[in-house]
Amino acid sequence: MAVPEKAMRLSPPSSWLEWLARVRYRLRQFRRGWGATISAADHAEVERLLTPAGAALFARMPADAQAHSLRVLHSLQAAGDTPPDLAAAALLHDVGKAAAGEAGVYLGLWLRGPLVLLEAWRPDLLVRWAAPRPEAGLRYAFYVQQQHPQMGADWARAAGCSELTCWLIAHHQEQAPAPYTAAAKEYLARLQWADGRN
Repeated sequence: MAVPEKAMRLSPPSSWLEWLARVRYRLRQFRRGWGATISAADHAEVERLLTPAGAALFARMPADAQAHSLRVLHSLQAAGDTPPDLAAAALLHDVGKAAAGEAGVYLGLWLRGPLVLLEAWRPDLLVRWAAPRPEAGLRYAFYVQQQHPQMGADWARAAGCSELTCWLIAHHQEQAPAPYTAAAKEYLARLQWADGRN
């Protein structure tokens, strides 16, 4: 299996070619998210795979984030068997980003792309500028960008998702977390691979 792009983006680019590849990837992601819509069949699939509380979490995300999560799920499904814990993590891995929008700072396409590039190129600046208080506005969005995996895992736990699903959400951007179980390591690699493709 190829190294997931999500895992690669956690370190600064080693060359201009790698940096340009990341920019092209983010531009493609932006293009896909622009005008994204969710079909009735997509909603039915979400309701089939998640509990009602989990589906309500999914609904908190903007349409572009929902479409991204569905693409991640569909990549996993196309690659093979997708156990329920992994499917739920695919649908909810970025749900923590909704915290910014709910605080009045929409972490939408126009802001996420530059933030992800800043996180890849100069993570020290993102850490320095971040503030954990919702009233901090844009600085709170920087905080959410960094902390959304754990925020999403906490919300998923409160919504009754399995501990494995919550672990996958919490660690979906880490390169080598201590494994929760033997299967968790494989599921995490698959989630990161699918997330990196979408």
